[in-house]
Amino acid sequence: MTEFATTTAFRLVRRLAIGQDSTSMYLLVCEEDAESVVSDLRAEIGVQMTLPLPVARVSETNVEFPESGSIRGVVIDQWSPDLVAALDTHVIRIERTRAQFLFITSPAIAERLLVEAPNFRNRLTEVLQIVPDTATEGASC
Repeated sequence: MTEFATTTAFRLVRRLAIGQDSTSMYLLVCEEDAESVVSDLRAEIGVQMTLPLPVARVSETNVEFPESGSIRGVVIDQWSPDLVAALDTHVIRIERTRAQFLFITSPAIAERLLVEAPNFRNRLTEVLQIVPDTATEGASC
């Protein structure tokens, strides 16, 4: 299993705020429930950037990818060969939206995605393990 740099919602949103006018794509790996990560991200984006975070989930039937918003979330909560093919094939279209994308997934799916979608992997801004803020209390910033 690959080890990734660790971040929190607070730290990640600081990065997003600095690069607000540029495209970025983060693959966020979470050991915890993705819903708690989405909640933390929504709260931090709301406070620090006063923006909403529209989120799509792969497990939902009829997933509609968020088409608006400067920051968009996608929870990859199950493996989908069609999604992987689309991400890998159309990564340039994603970049052209000039939005910031947060792809949130489990370690197992992240490992598989990085192997099976090389074009997508090469365009990622960064792959980070995201943890709750309380998990890093006492750590240096």
